Amino acid sequence: MRFRSVVPGSAGSGGRPMWRGGPDGERTRGAARRLSRSLLASGLALGVVLVGIVGAPVAAEAASAVVRVVSVSQADAQGRVSVRVACPATGKLKKKRCTGTVVAKVAGVSSAKARFSVRAKKSASVRVQLSARQLQAVHGARGSQRAVSFVVSASKPRKVTVRKSRTVKVAAPLRVISMDAQAQQGRVGVTLACVSSRSCAGGVSVTVGGTTSGATKFSIAAKRSKTYRVALTSAQLAGLRAAAGSGLGARATAAVTAPLRLSVSGAGTLRVPGDPTDPTDPTDPTDPGGGHDHDDEESPYSHAYREGSSWTPSEYDTCTTEEHNSYAVTGPDGKLYPGWHPPVHEREDGTTCTFGHEHGDDPRKSDIYAWAMSQYAAEAAENGVELGEEDRPLGLPFGYGSERLSEYSDLTGTNVHRHEDDPGHKVVISNNQKMRGPNNAAIGFRNAFGSQQELECDFLMKMHQGSHSSDATKNNTHELFYAVQCNDGTRIFSTTMTNYGNANELHSSCTRPFSSGQSAATRVPTVGSTLPVGAGGMRLIPTADCISRFTTNGTGVYRTSDAGSGTTDDRRGSPASKTNGWWWAGYEQWQSYTSITDTAGKEIVRYEPWFGVQNPSRSYVSNNGRKADGTPDTEVAYLNDLAWESGNHLAWEPWASQRAASDTKIDRRSPEAWFNGAIRDAWITTAKVDNGAGAGNVLHITPWGTQAQTEPFEGSLRIFVSRTSNTDYVASTVPSLTSRHTRSGEGLNRDSSVSAPRSMSFFYDYGTDAQGNSLGVHAPN
Repeated sequence: MRFRSVVPGSAGSGGRPMWRGGPDGERTRGAARRLSRSLLASGLALGVVLVGIVGAPVAAEAASAVVRVVSVSQADAQGRVSVRVACPATGKLKKKRCTGTVVAKVAGVSSAKARFSVRAKKSASVRVQLSARQLQAVHGARGSQRAVSFVVSASKPRKVTVRKSRTVKVAAPLRVISMDAQAQQGRVGVTLACVSSRSCAGGVSVTVGGTTSGATKFSIAAKRSKTYRVALTSAQLAGLRAAAGSGLGARATAAVTAPLRLSVSGAGTLRVPGDPTDPTDPTDPTDPGGGHDHDDEESPYSHAYREGSSWTPSEYDTCTTEEHNSYAVTGPDGKLYPGWHPPVHEREDGTTCTFGHEHGDDPRKSDIYAWAMSQYAAEAAENGVELGEEDRPLGLPFGYGSERLSEYSDLTGTNVHRHEDDPGHKVVISNNQKMRGPNNAAIGFRNAFGSQQELECDFLMKMHQGSHSSDATKNNTHELFYAVQCNDGTRIFSTTMTNYGNANELHSSCTRPFSSGQSAATRVPTVGSTLPVGAGGMRLIPTADCISRFTTNGTGVYRTSDAGSGTTDDRRGSPASKTNGWWWAGYEQWQSYTSITDTAGKEIVRYEPWFGVQNPSRSYVSNNGRKADGTPDTEVAYLNDLAWESGNHLAWEPWASQRAASDTKIDRRSPEAWFNGAIRDAWITTAKVDNGAGAGNVLHITPWGTQAQTEPFEGSLRIFVSRTSNTDYVASTVPSLTSRHTRSGEGLNRDSSVSAPRSMSFFYDYGTDAQGNSLGVHAPN
């Protein structure tokens, strides 16, 4: 259902969105400029903002005044305003201390008195706490702003009163994101988002049929969202049943008590489910999600979010589903999606829990994160979804490309759907990445001044890479979000369903052409996929043949070519080799290929980053598997199990340590298992852009990256491509093996501000902290 947040008590409270409005009242130009500079310097990070100045100082503020108001600062996230009071103390009073109180007045309501005591010829700041009634009065006014009078009453050295008037704006710390359209088992789900820099607490209730439910307490971490189940009263349920399924108007009201006291609400329509035996009102037995209608295009939940609420804990995980849901994000279509979170969650009481999976780099540490969020906001505006500034820090929507693919496929009749699990979404960022070409040579270009300059870029990417199941052994389509900004003016922001090679095939990992002895990887036909063929790229996955040849029956000898000799170590046989770990025969690498073309078929963008996994959980065995419906499928084995099988590898890590730790097989899904898909690397190369003569930089494409055009169409995705061309100096978009070998290019030493420690020179280990302690990560990851 469509949902809108409203402000209780505002003009036309039944309909005015709380994010609308603009400054009211007259402004004194000079003071406004000074205040604007102050606000800009502070970053506008707090929840209550002063946006104007009303009136002029009274005569008591003259130089001879006993006290003087120096400034009234912006308020903090708790609704406190800092008033700086000076004690001039001239003449006979020059040694006298100034004492008194400061009170804020708005709409006939006064705040509690804040006392001050200032030494002569000094000044001090006095914090005035706006009351809940005052905050509500300001928030309920037009534009969520109102003039506030600050009254400074001095009692010593003599009695005098000074007044300052300011226009104050209140931005609510919490938003009511959505409310279920249907009550289940007497309860209704309400999703709240804490958009403050501080955690939010309070109680949420639901009003329907003129009756209000009891309040359900909530506590939400800063910049997070969470869904609460509010119990309806018997009178409310009776009223809903009497409505015979047509529904009643309902309002969810969140009474916020922290970080400040304020009420926000959202309105919608609520009903109870009909008789399940009635064929006109069927129930979905596979959906326990509390009224999340899978067939409702207006549902506030994406497929990725509502399928099991995106994630449910295993016996090894200590976090709850609700704690995972608190990291949900709002997508450009207004729906909730899973979002990035750390592998360890810190609760408000200081305790921690683990999710058992990780999502790679923190996207907020990317230099282009804010720009990426602005692009999402622009797409949201195109979709008629209003996202305020408070929504943008909520993050990357995992599964947004898949959601659009379903819509596009249904409209075009292609019937291609691709929904992927939550743990497989991985973020990769690289700031200030110096770009390299063949032979590790720097890529140069001529800047606007005609000088030669080295190409440098910032990358923010999110791919889906599951290395724990048979999925990638046959399916080639995976969601890829790609954003880049370079110092030559290149800008790309796009989400596509990218094909890594063809469906129903993989390439053997140990046949990668990393030396002169192997010119091309060996293709292995597989079964079980109905996805379309790809246009490039491949998935290099460890196979039973690779493991047998180099690990269980390996000699430990690294050979530079099939016929040549080499030094004795475990490079080919073990993933834990301390030198050149990516030479391991079981190193998994996904080579993406994305080509964006316009309606005439001209390529305007191409990019081909590669993503590697040093410790995938599974390896391909054969095509002798069977799906639940009996159709052919691939069969896989699990690399951690090798520690309890005979072979030459038992002398090498990690199997030696795994076997020493336990005489019996460690569950491959346990955090004790070494093969968890958390040790990864990225091969980052230049993107090709040929849009200098294009129709615009804002384009709309199919989920497959085709039909780029300036106008949106059903099922399209909005992208941004700079109106530039780098084809003169970008010769290739394929990662260079030479650059990888020298360890100085292709993202090896990317400045990504990651918390994950470096591992084996080439990799980041997202399953451990900087001290090497386990973060509880395990397959599926």
